[in-house]
Amino acid sequence: MNKQALRKSLREQRNQLPMQTRIEASSKITENAMWLANDVNRIGTYLSFSFEVDTIDSISSWLLEGKEIFVPRMLKDDFEWVHLKDFKSLKTNQFGVSEPSEGDIVDISTLDIVFVPLLGFDDALHRIGYGKGCFDRALKNYAGKKIGLCYAMGYVETIYPTENDVPLDIVITEKEIVSKHR
Repeated sequence: MNKQALRKSLREQRNQLPMQTRIEASSKITENAMWLANDVNRIGTYLSFSFEVDTIDSISSWLLEGKEIFVPRMLKDDFEWVHLKDFKSLKTNQFGVSEPSEGDIVDISTLDIVFVPLLGFDDALHRIGYGKGCFDRALKNYAGKKIGLCYAMGYVETIYPTENDVPLDIVITEKEIVSKHR
């Protein structure tokens, strides 16, 4: 199976998970993400959409705790990281993803931790996403903790990594927290 076929298969499997299963899994993943981000203040994360692991609850909690939240906004084929103060400034981009229409832009290197979406992952913690490479480019020189949020069904033997794929430090599923030190 090649990378495109794997991506299609993982997306279909994820999208076929029953809604209640996704809700319960997202809740467990969120609990662990919040635990891992307990001692940091500047958090990069994505705004979940469609069938992705939900991030809205964790973002809401972090905002109430006074943490600074930064989310990606598309800028051509890359991301810029925008300070999110609330959900009022969100608009939908051409891919159907919510992103802030306003807010201060920061360099990703200033963030303590970054959570990323993924369709799947392998033992080396390589991730497979939607195929545009935006997160890989964003994380290429990022020295902080890179944490993927994924349903357990996304584990595969290999994602057929290329030299452009950036491995994660940790992947959180509803069943376990996987690190490179397993």
